[in-house]
Amino acid sequence: MSTMASTTVSHVGPSASGRTRWMLLAVSALLTVAPLVVFLTGDRTTREIVLATAAAGAAAYAAAVHPRLVFAGWAVVLGVVPYMHVPGTSVPLLLVLSLGLWGALLFVPGVAFRTAGLELAVVVLGSLALLSVVASDLSPRALVEYAAWLVATAVVIPIRFLPDDVRSAVVRSFTVATAVGAVVGVLIRMDALGPLLGHLSVVGYDPERNVQYVFGDESNTARLSGTFLEPNIAGLILAVGVLLAVAYFRGMARIVLVLVISGGLLLTLSRASIATVAVAALVVVLRSPARRLAVVTAGAAAGVVALAIPIVRERLLGSFGPSDFGSVARELALKEFPGSMEGHWWWGLGWDRPEFRDRDIGQVVNYVANVPLVTVYRGGIVLGLVAVALLILLVLRSWLHAARSFESAVLCGGVIGFVLVALQLDFPVALQAPATAVFSFLIALSLTASPPRPHRSADA
Repeated sequence: MSTMASTTVSHVGPSASGRTRWMLLAVSALLTVAPLVVFLTGDRTTREIVLATAAAGAAAYAAAVHPRLVFAGWAVVLGVVPYMHVPGTSVPLLLVLSLGLWGALLFVPGVAFRTAGLELAVVVLGSLALLSVVASDLSPRALVEYAAWLVATAVVIPIRFLPDDVRSAVVRSFTVATAVGAVVGVLIRMDALGPLLGHLSVVGYDPERNVQYVFGDESNTARLSGTFLEPNIAGLILAVGVLLAVAYFRGMARIVLVLVISGGLLLTLSRASIATVAVAALVVVLRSPARRLAVVTAGAAAGVVALAIPIVRERLLGSFGPSDFGSVARELALKEFPGSMEGHWWWGLGWDRPEFRDRDIGQVVNYVANVPLVTVYRGGIVLGLVAVALLILLVLRSWLHAARSFESAVLCGGVIGFVLVALQLDFPVALQAPATAVFSFLIALSLTASPPRPHRSADA
Protein backbone atom coordinates (compact mmCIF):
# COMPACT_ATOMS: atom_id res chain seq x y z
CA MET A 1 0.00 0.00 0.00
CA SER A 2 2.70 2.43 0.93
CA THR A 3 4.56 1.46 -2.24
CA MET A 4 1.55 2.29 -4.38
CA ALA A 5 1.10 5.64 -2.61
CA SER A 6 4.71 6.57 -3.11
CA THR A 7 4.48 5.54 -6.75
CA THR A 8 1.40 7.71 -7.24
CA VAL A 9 3.10 10.70 -5.68
CA SER A 10 6.18 10.23 -7.81
CA HIS A 11 4.05 10.37 -10.96
CA VAL A 12 1.84 13.30 -9.92
CA GLY A 13 4.58 15.48 -8.36
CA PRO A 14 6.75 16.18 -11.41
CA SER A 15 3.71 16.85 -13.58
CA ALA A 16 2.29 19.39 -11.10
CA SER A 17 5.70 20.95 -10.66
CA GLY A 18 6.09 21.27 -14.43
CA ARG A 19 2.71 22.93 -14.77
CA THR A 20 3.61 25.35 -11.97
CA ARG A 21 6.84 26.31 -13.69
CA TRP A 22 5.05 26.94 -16.98
CA MET A 23 2.39 29.01 -15.22
CA LEU A 24 5.05 31.10 -13.51
CA LEU A 25 6.84 31.63 -16.83
CA ALA A 26 3.57 32.66 -18.48
CA VAL A 27 2.69 35.10 -15.70
CA SER A 28 6.22 36.53 -15.70
CA ALA A 29 6.13 37.00 -19.46
CA LEU A 30 2.73 38.70 -19.20
CA LEU A 31 3.89 41.03 -16.42
CA THR A 32 6.96 41.90 -18.46
CA VAL A 33 5.46 42.24 -21.94
CA ALA A 34 2.19 43.95 -21.00
CA PRO A 35 3.80 47.02 -19.34
CA LEU A 36 6.31 47.19 -22.21
CA VAL A 37 3.51 47.26 -24.80
CA VAL A 38 1.60 49.87 -22.80
CA PHE A 39 4.76 51.95 -22.49
CA LEU A 40 5.56 51.81 -26.21
CA THR A 41 2.02 52.51 -27.39
CA GLY A 42 0.81 54.92 -24.69
CA ASP A 43 1.03 58.69 -24.43
CA ARG A 44 3.44 60.60 -22.20
CA THR A 45 1.24 60.38 -19.10
CA THR A 46 0.79 56.62 -19.56
CA ARG A 47 4.52 56.12 -19.94
CA GLU A 48 5.20 58.08 -16.78
CA ILE A 49 2.67 55.99 -14.86
CA VAL A 50 4.26 52.74 -16.11
CA LEU A 51 7.77 53.90 -15.25
CA ALA A 52 6.74 55.28 -11.88
CA THR A 53 5.01 51.99 -11.06
CA ALA A 54 8.11 50.02 -12.06
CA ALA A 55 10.28 52.34 -9.97
CA ALA A 56 7.95 51.94 -7.00
CA GLY A 57 8.11 48.14 -7.37
CA ALA A 58 11.89 48.20 -7.55
CA ALA A 59 12.05 50.52 -4.54
CA ALA A 60 9.72 48.26 -2.56
CA TYR A 61 11.87 45.23 -3.37
CA ALA A 62 15.06 47.07 -2.44
CA ALA A 63 13.49 48.35 0.78
CA ALA A 64 12.55 44.84 1.86
CA VAL A 65 15.69 42.99 0.75
CA HIS A 66 18.42 45.65 0.91
CA PRO A 67 17.09 48.47 3.13
CA ARG A 68 20.54 49.94 3.73
CA LEU A 69 21.02 50.42 0.00
CA VAL A 70 17.89 52.57 -0.12
CA PHE A 71 19.36 54.91 2.48
CA ALA A 72 22.77 54.92 0.81
CA GLY A 73 21.18 55.52 -2.60
CA TRP A 74 19.22 58.44 -1.20
CA ALA A 75 22.42 59.93 0.23
CA VAL A 76 24.30 59.53 -3.07
CA VAL A 77 21.50 61.08 -5.13
CA LEU A 78 21.28 64.03 -2.74
CA GLY A 79 25.05 64.49 -2.79
CA VAL A 80 25.66 64.24 -6.56
CA VAL A 81 22.49 64.40 -8.68
CA PRO A 82 19.72 65.90 -6.51
CA TYR A 83 17.65 66.93 -9.55
CA MET A 84 17.71 63.54 -11.24
CA HIS A 85 14.31 62.22 -12.34
CA VAL A 86 13.10 58.66 -12.64
CA PRO A 87 14.19 57.99 -16.26
CA GLY A 88 11.54 58.92 -18.78
CA THR A 89 9.34 60.74 -16.25
CA SER A 90 9.12 64.09 -14.52
CA VAL A 91 9.15 62.42 -11.09
CA PRO A 92 12.16 63.51 -8.95
CA LEU A 93 14.17 60.47 -7.91
CA LEU A 94 15.16 62.15 -4.64
CA LEU A 95 11.52 62.35 -3.56
CA VAL A 96 10.86 58.74 -4.59
CA LEU A 97 13.80 57.61 -2.47
CA SER A 98 12.74 59.93 0.37
CA LEU A 99 9.43 58.09 0.49
CA GLY A 100 11.30 54.80 0.21
CA LEU A 101 13.22 55.59 3.42
CA TRP A 102 10.06 55.00 5.42
CA GLY A 103 9.53 51.53 3.98
CA ALA A 104 13.22 50.63 4.22
CA LEU A 105 13.27 51.70 7.87
CA LEU A 106 10.86 48.86 8.70
CA PHE A 107 13.41 46.28 7.49
CA VAL A 108 16.55 47.74 9.09
CA PRO A 109 17.52 45.56 12.08
CA GLY A 110 18.00 47.28 15.41
CA VAL A 111 15.62 50.20 14.84
CA ALA A 112 14.11 51.51 18.08
CA PHE A 113 11.00 53.58 17.39
CA ARG A 114 10.63 56.31 20.01
CA THR A 115 8.46 59.30 19.25
CA ALA A 116 9.52 62.66 20.62
CA GLY A 117 8.97 66.36 20.10
CA LEU A 118 10.49 66.17 16.63
CA GLU A 119 7.69 64.02 15.27
CA LEU A 120 5.09 66.29 16.87
CA ALA A 121 6.76 69.34 15.33
CA VAL A 122 6.67 67.79 11.84
CA VAL A 123 2.99 66.86 12.26
CA VAL A 124 2.04 70.36 13.47
CA LEU A 125 4.04 72.09 10.74
CA GLY A 126 2.71 69.77 8.05
CA SER A 127 -0.89 70.19 9.22
CA LEU A 128 -0.70 73.98 9.26
CA ALA A 129 0.94 73.97 5.85
CA LEU A 130 -1.85 71.81 4.44
CA LEU A 131 -4.43 74.13 5.98
CA SER A 132 -2.75 77.07 4.24
CA VAL A 133 -2.90 75.19 0.92
CA VAL A 134 -6.63 74.62 1.32
CA ALA A 135 -7.34 78.15 2.55
CA SER A 136 -5.28 80.05 -0.03
CA ASP A 137 -5.60 78.34 -3.40
CA LEU A 138 -6.30 74.63 -3.51
CA SER A 139 -5.16 73.23 -6.85
CA PRO A 140 -3.41 70.07 -8.09
CA ARG A 141 -0.16 71.98 -8.58
CA ALA A 142 -0.36 73.43 -5.06
CA LEU A 143 -0.86 69.95 -3.63
CA VAL A 144 2.15 68.69 -5.60
CA GLU A 145 4.32 71.53 -4.24
CA TYR A 146 3.08 70.82 -0.72
CA ALA A 147 3.73 67.08 -1.04
CA ALA A 148 7.29 67.68 -2.32
CA TRP A 149 8.03 70.01 0.59
CA LEU A 150 6.54 67.64 3.17
CA VAL A 151 8.35 64.56 1.84
CA ALA A 152 11.69 66.40 1.86
CA THR A 153 11.08 67.81 5.34
CA ALA A 154 9.96 64.52 6.87
CA VAL A 155 13.21 62.65 6.06
CA VAL A 156 14.43 63.98 9.40
CA ILE A 157 12.38 61.25 11.11
CA PRO A 158 13.65 58.02 9.47
CA ILE A 159 17.25 59.32 9.56
CA ARG A 160 16.90 59.96 13.29
CA PHE A 161 15.61 56.44 13.95
CA LEU A 162 18.50 54.66 12.20
CA PRO A 163 20.96 52.61 14.27
CA ASP A 164 24.34 54.32 14.66
CA ASP A 165 26.22 52.05 12.24
CA VAL A 166 23.66 52.46 9.44
CA ARG A 167 23.43 56.22 9.98
CA SER A 168 27.23 56.47 9.86
CA ALA A 169 27.27 54.57 6.54
CA VAL A 170 24.64 56.93 5.13
CA VAL A 171 26.64 59.96 6.24
CA ARG A 172 29.83 58.62 4.69
CA SER A 173 28.02 57.85 1.42
CA PHE A 174 26.66 61.39 1.29
CA THR A 175 30.01 63.00 2.12
CA VAL A 176 31.93 61.08 -0.53
CA ALA A 177 29.11 61.84 -2.98
CA THR A 178 29.41 65.58 -2.32
CA ALA A 179 33.15 65.37 -3.01
CA VAL A 180 32.36 63.72 -6.34
CA GLY A 181 29.75 66.38 -7.00
CA ALA A 182 32.28 69.12 -6.26
CA VAL A 183 34.81 67.64 -8.68
CA VAL A 184 32.17 67.21 -11.40
CA GLY A 185 31.05 70.78 -10.81
CA VAL A 186 34.58 72.10 -11.25
CA LEU A 187 35.02 70.13 -14.47
CA ILE A 188 31.69 71.37 -15.83
CA ARG A 189 32.65 74.95 -14.94
CA MET A 190 35.94 74.48 -16.79
CA ASP A 191 33.97 72.97 -19.70
CA ALA A 192 36.18 69.87 -19.41
CA LEU A 193 33.29 67.41 -19.54
CA GLY A 194 31.69 68.72 -22.71
CA PRO A 195 27.95 68.12 -23.02
CA LEU A 196 27.63 66.10 -19.80
CA LEU A 197 24.44 67.78 -18.71
CA GLY A 198 23.04 67.30 -22.18
CA HIS A 199 23.52 63.56 -21.77
CA LEU A 200 21.72 63.78 -18.42
CA SER A 201 18.65 65.34 -20.02
CA VAL A 202 17.10 61.85 -20.16
CA VAL A 203 16.93 61.95 -16.35
CA GLY A 204 15.53 65.44 -16.12
CA TYR A 205 18.55 67.73 -16.34
CA ASP A 206 18.23 71.01 -18.23
CA PRO A 207 21.63 72.31 -19.43
CA GLU A 208 20.18 75.80 -19.97
CA ARG A 209 19.44 76.08 -16.26
CA ASN A 210 23.03 75.39 -15.24
CA VAL A 211 25.01 78.52 -16.08
CA GLN A 212 24.80 81.37 -13.59
CA TYR A 213 27.00 84.39 -13.13
CA VAL A 214 27.94 87.04 -10.64
CA PHE A 215 27.32 90.32 -12.40
CA GLY A 216 29.97 92.97 -11.78
CA ASP A 217 30.75 96.46 -13.01
CA GLU A 218 33.32 95.32 -15.57
CA SER A 219 32.80 91.58 -16.07
CA ASN A 220 30.63 88.60 -15.15
CA THR A 221 32.01 85.60 -13.28
CA ALA A 222 30.67 82.06 -13.72
CA ARG A 223 29.68 80.27 -10.51
CA LEU A 224 30.04 76.55 -9.86
CA SER A 225 26.70 74.78 -10.08
CA GLY A 226 27.47 71.46 -11.81
CA THR A 227 24.88 68.74 -11.33
CA PHE A 228 23.32 70.82 -8.55
CA LEU A 229 22.10 73.17 -11.32
CA GLU A 230 21.98 76.24 -9.08
CA PRO A 231 25.06 77.62 -7.26
CA ASN A 232 23.12 78.38 -4.09
CA ILE A 233 21.80 74.80 -3.96
CA ALA A 234 25.34 73.57 -4.60
CA GLY A 235 26.59 75.79 -1.79
CA LEU A 236 24.09 74.44 0.74
CA ILE A 237 24.77 70.78 -0.08
CA LEU A 238 28.54 71.23 -0.18
CA ALA A 239 28.45 73.16 3.11
CA VAL A 240 26.80 70.17 4.80
CA GLY A 241 29.35 67.92 3.10
CA VAL A 242 32.22 69.90 4.65
CA LEU A 243 30.67 69.70 8.11
CA LEU A 244 30.09 65.96 7.88
CA ALA A 245 33.61 65.36 6.57
CA VAL A 246 34.96 67.07 9.68
CA ALA A 247 32.61 65.28 12.08
CA TYR A 248 32.64 61.73 10.71
CA PHE A 249 36.05 61.20 9.09
CA ARG A 250 39.55 61.00 10.51
CA GLY A 251 43.13 61.44 9.34
CA MET A 252 43.99 61.80 5.67
CA ALA A 253 40.45 60.97 4.52
CA ARG A 254 39.15 63.98 6.45
CA ILE A 255 41.81 66.29 5.02
CA VAL A 256 41.23 65.25 1.41
CA LEU A 257 37.46 65.41 1.64
CA VAL A 258 37.46 68.81 3.35
CA LEU A 259 39.86 70.26 0.79
CA VAL A 260 37.92 68.93 -2.21
CA ILE A 261 34.47 69.87 -0.96
CA SER A 262 35.61 73.25 0.38
CA GLY A 263 37.17 74.05 -3.00
CA GLY A 264 33.85 73.41 -4.69
CA LEU A 265 32.03 75.42 -2.03
CA LEU A 266 34.23 78.47 -2.57
CA LEU A 267 33.70 78.33 -6.34
CA THR A 268 29.92 78.43 -5.89
CA LEU A 269 30.51 81.98 -4.62
CA SER A 270 27.54 81.40 -2.33
CA ARG A 271 28.11 83.89 0.48
CA ALA A 272 25.27 82.45 2.57
CA SER A 273 26.76 78.93 2.47
CA ILE A 274 30.32 80.10 3.11
CA ALA A 275 29.13 82.21 6.06
CA THR A 276 27.11 79.23 7.35
CA VAL A 277 30.28 77.15 7.61
CA ALA A 278 32.07 80.10 9.26
CA VAL A 279 29.34 80.39 11.91
CA ALA A 280 29.51 76.63 12.50
CA ALA A 281 33.26 76.94 13.06
CA LEU A 282 32.65 79.78 15.52
CA VAL A 283 30.21 77.62 17.48
CA VAL A 284 32.80 74.82 17.60
CA VAL A 285 35.39 77.27 18.95
CA LEU A 286 33.02 78.51 21.64
CA ARG A 287 31.52 75.15 22.65
CA SER A 288 34.33 72.61 22.07
CA PRO A 289 37.47 73.91 23.82
CA ALA A 290 39.35 70.61 23.43
CA ARG A 291 40.06 71.32 19.74
CA ARG A 292 39.75 75.08 19.76
CA LEU A 293 43.30 75.72 18.56
CA ALA A 294 42.98 73.27 15.65
CA VAL A 295 39.70 74.83 14.49
CA VAL A 296 41.03 78.39 14.78
CA THR A 297 44.15 77.45 12.83
CA ALA A 298 42.19 75.66 10.12
CA GLY A 299 39.71 78.54 9.91
CA ALA A 300 42.47 81.12 9.57
CA ALA A 301 44.16 79.06 6.84
CA ALA A 302 40.83 78.68 5.00
CA GLY A 303 40.24 82.41 5.21
CA VAL A 304 43.65 83.19 3.74
CA VAL A 305 43.12 80.72 0.90
CA ALA A 306 39.64 82.10 0.16
CA LEU A 307 40.88 85.68 0.01
CA ALA A 308 43.80 84.62 -2.18
CA ILE A 309 41.37 83.52 -4.93
CA PRO A 310 40.50 86.70 -6.87
CA ILE A 311 36.90 85.85 -7.75
CA VAL A 312 36.15 84.71 -4.19
CA ARG A 313 37.84 87.80 -2.72
CA GLU A 314 35.87 90.13 -4.96
CA ARG A 315 32.62 88.32 -4.16
CA LEU A 316 33.14 88.44 -0.39
CA LEU A 317 34.62 91.92 -0.09
CA GLY A 318 32.10 93.37 -2.54
CA SER A 319 29.14 92.28 -0.43
CA PHE A 320 26.58 94.97 0.24
CA GLY A 321 28.41 97.43 -1.98
CA PRO A 322 26.80 99.49 -4.78
CA SER A 323 27.66 96.82 -7.37
CA ASP A 324 26.16 94.01 -5.30
CA PHE A 325 22.94 93.60 -7.27
CA GLY A 326 21.81 90.72 -5.09
CA SER A 327 21.85 92.82 -1.93
CA VAL A 328 20.06 95.67 -3.70
CA ALA A 329 17.34 93.26 -4.87
CA ARG A 330 16.98 91.82 -1.36
CA GLU A 331 16.59 95.29 0.16
CA LEU A 332 13.96 96.24 -2.41
CA ALA A 333 12.06 92.96 -1.86
CA LEU A 334 11.95 93.57 1.90
CA LYS A 335 10.51 97.05 1.37
CA GLU A 336 7.84 95.70 -0.97
CA PHE A 337 6.98 92.67 1.19
CA PRO A 338 4.22 94.25 3.34
CA GLY A 339 2.47 95.57 0.24
CA SER A 340 2.60 92.21 -1.53
CA MET A 341 1.03 90.51 1.52
CA GLU A 342 -1.87 92.93 1.79
CA GLY A 343 -5.08 90.92 2.05
CA HIS A 344 -3.18 87.64 2.30
CA TRP A 345 -1.55 87.78 5.72
CA TRP A 346 -3.44 84.90 7.33
CA TRP A 347 -2.90 82.12 4.77
CA GLY A 348 -0.46 83.57 2.28
CA LEU A 349 -0.57 84.00 -1.48
CA GLY A 350 -0.65 80.26 -2.12
CA TRP A 351 1.71 77.41 -2.97
CA ASP A 352 1.06 77.37 -6.70
CA ARG A 353 3.10 80.47 -7.58
CA PRO A 354 4.76 80.85 -11.00
CA GLU A 355 7.60 82.90 -9.48
CA PHE A 356 8.66 79.83 -7.51
CA ARG A 357 9.01 77.72 -10.66
CA ASP A 358 10.23 80.19 -13.29
CA ARG A 359 13.44 82.11 -12.65
CA ASP A 360 12.57 84.91 -15.06
CA ILE A 361 9.20 85.47 -13.41
CA GLY A 362 10.88 85.27 -10.01
CA GLN A 363 13.30 88.04 -10.93
CA VAL A 364 10.43 90.25 -12.07
CA VAL A 365 8.33 89.57 -8.97
CA ASN A 366 11.45 89.80 -6.74
CA TYR A 367 9.95 88.04 -3.71
CA VAL A 368 11.91 88.01 -0.48
CA ALA A 369 15.03 85.82 -0.30
CA ASN A 370 14.44 84.77 3.29
CA VAL A 371 13.02 81.44 4.44
CA PRO A 372 10.79 82.70 7.30
CA LEU A 373 9.35 85.47 5.10
CA VAL A 374 8.95 83.17 2.10
CA THR A 375 7.05 80.82 4.40
CA VAL A 376 4.73 83.71 5.32
CA TYR A 377 4.53 84.76 1.65
CA ARG A 378 3.45 81.27 0.60
CA GLY A 379 1.60 79.93 3.64
CA GLY A 380 0.63 82.91 5.79
CA ILE A 381 1.53 84.41 9.14
CA VAL A 382 0.22 81.48 11.22
CA LEU A 383 2.50 78.98 9.50
CA GLY A 384 5.35 81.48 9.50
CA LEU A 385 5.17 82.14 13.25
CA VAL A 386 5.08 78.43 14.08
CA ALA A 387 8.06 77.81 11.78
CA VAL A 388 10.03 80.64 13.40
CA ALA A 389 9.20 79.33 16.89
CA LEU A 390 10.47 75.87 15.94
CA LEU A 391 13.66 77.36 14.47
CA ILE A 392 14.30 79.31 17.70
CA LEU A 393 13.86 76.13 19.75
CA LEU A 394 16.19 74.31 17.37
CA VAL A 395 18.90 76.94 17.78
CA LEU A 396 18.61 76.89 21.58
CA ARG A 397 18.72 73.10 21.66
CA SER A 398 21.72 73.02 19.30
CA TRP A 399 23.63 75.56 21.39
CA LEU A 400 23.14 73.52 24.56
CA HIS A 401 24.01 70.17 22.96
CA ALA A 402 27.03 71.51 21.09
CA ALA A 403 29.08 71.12 24.27
CA ARG A 404 28.57 67.32 24.41
CA SER A 405 31.40 66.42 22.04
CA PHE A 406 33.41 67.72 19.11
CA GLU A 407 31.11 65.94 16.65
CA SER A 408 28.06 67.44 18.35
CA ALA A 409 29.63 70.89 18.19
CA VAL A 410 30.22 70.56 14.44
CA LEU A 411 26.73 69.28 13.64
CA CYS A 412 24.87 71.57 16.02
CA GLY A 413 27.03 74.47 14.88
CA GLY A 414 26.00 73.67 11.32
CA VAL A 415 22.32 73.82 12.29
CA ILE A 416 22.85 77.16 14.03
CA GLY A 417 24.72 78.47 10.98
CA PHE A 418 21.92 77.35 8.68
CA VAL A 419 19.21 79.03 10.76
CA LEU A 420 21.06 82.27 11.45
CA VAL A 421 22.65 82.73 8.03
CA ALA A 422 21.49 80.51 5.16
CA LEU A 423 17.80 80.72 6.02
CA GLN A 424 18.01 84.49 6.43
CA LEU A 425 19.88 85.27 3.21
CA ASP A 426 18.33 82.83 0.76
CA PHE A 427 15.14 80.88 0.12
CA PRO A 428 15.97 77.39 -1.34
CA VAL A 429 15.36 75.54 1.93
CA ALA A 430 11.70 76.58 1.73
CA LEU A 431 11.16 76.01 -1.99
CA GLN A 432 13.66 73.48 -3.38
CA ALA A 433 13.35 69.84 -2.28
CA PRO A 434 17.14 69.13 -2.33
CA ALA A 435 17.84 72.10 -0.05
CA THR A 436 14.96 71.16 2.25
CA ALA A 437 16.16 67.55 2.41
CA VAL A 438 19.78 68.42 3.18
CA PHE A 439 18.70 70.75 6.00
CA SER A 440 16.45 68.03 7.44
CA PHE A 441 19.35 65.59 7.12
CA LEU A 442 21.63 67.88 9.12
CA ILE A 443 18.96 68.41 11.79
CA ALA A 444 18.49 64.65 12.20
CA LEU A 445 22.23 64.13 12.61
CA SER A 446 22.50 66.94 15.16
CA LEU A 447 19.70 65.35 17.19
CA THR A 448 21.44 61.96 17.25
CA ALA A 449 25.04 63.12 17.76
CA SER A 450 26.42 61.10 20.67
CA PRO A 451 28.70 62.27 23.48
CA PRO A 452 32.41 61.45 23.25
CA ARG A 453 33.56 57.86 23.71
CA PRO A 454 36.77 57.04 25.61
CA HIS A 455 38.34 54.96 22.82
CA ARG A 456 37.99 57.85 20.34
CA SER A 457 39.55 60.53 22.52
CA ALA A 458 42.84 60.29 20.68
CA ASP A 459 41.35 60.79 17.23
CA ALA A 460 42.67 63.79 15.37
